[in-house]
Amino acid sequence: MSLGFDSTTGIRLDPPLNHNFLVLLAETTSAKSFLVSGIPSPSGDALVGGFTECDGLKMLQEDEKRHEGGLNNTEHRFPTRITWPNLVLSRGVSRISQSGWDWLYGFGDGRVKRMDGIVVLMDQGRIPHNIWKFRRGFPVRFEGPKLKATANDVSVETLEIAHEGLWQLSVLQLGTETLGVST
Repeated sequence: MSLGFDSTTGIRLDPPLNHNFLVLLAETTSAKSFLVSGIPSPSGDALVGGFTECDGLKMLQEDEKRHEGGLNNTEHRFPTRITWPNLVLSRGVSRISQSGWDWLYGFGDGRVKRMDGIVVLMDQGRIPHNIWKFRRGFPVRFEGPKLKATANDVSVETLEIAHEGLWQLSVLQLGTETLGVST
């Protein structure tokens, strides 16, 4: 195997550039969820986000510290639970879609709609490289653009989503497991 190329499969193993990604959200209770069908539903139970930034693809192992009496030069540490920070999605303000604003505002109006979602990182050929899936997400913060008459920046809005778990799936591993090939 040479660097960046697997000669047995002919697949390039270069790390993808981080600017080529897609975010899809679909209502958790939807029977037509893209997570089942693979296609966002046109009935309005799915949101497709043309986001320019995605932060929060993280997993944290919390630990508990214990001190042993008479042993003052060390502490014992034990793993407890795994937590995930909120996802923070940013994009340029759109004339067409206010989906983030409307989603959060709906919670204030009693129209609670949790969403499952996926973040897909793609390679240079726009082929999925890695997929992160989260479940039962809900908006906790929406921030409109910072308006400044003396600046020449793009107007950006931010949507922050709390969720109940984040999983990563490598498309390459999925393909080899499906084909029964060991890696």
